[in-house]
Amino acid sequence: MTNTLEIDRNIYNALIESFGENTLREKIDDILLSAMESLLEKYTRKILELEERHGVSFKEFEKIWDEGKIDNKHSHEIEGDFIDWEMLEMEKKELLSALSRLKGFKK
Repeated sequence: MTNTLEIDRNIYNALIESFGENTLREKIDDILLSAMESLLEKYTRKILELEERHGVSFKEFEKIWDEGKIDNKHSHEIEGDFIDWEMLEMEKKELLSALSRLKGFKK
């Protein structure tokens, strides 16, 4: 099954002139995978920063959060970290799953 992605006509024409249609298709796949891998690295770095700041993994942080063992848990900084961290962990998990599936298709 093929899906269509719209690209501005001027950009498309310039890319076709530079690479040719077949090479462009391959390059677009590679660029999208590379962008996803770059995003995964970004999420991983941000998660590591939060782990270093709080001295625990998110799973441990969430546990002590639920147990009420975090001082100033509802301060802007702590609550913001929790929300951001939770989102980063979810996004990273989804991205890893998508990358795994996509790399399986590329073989």
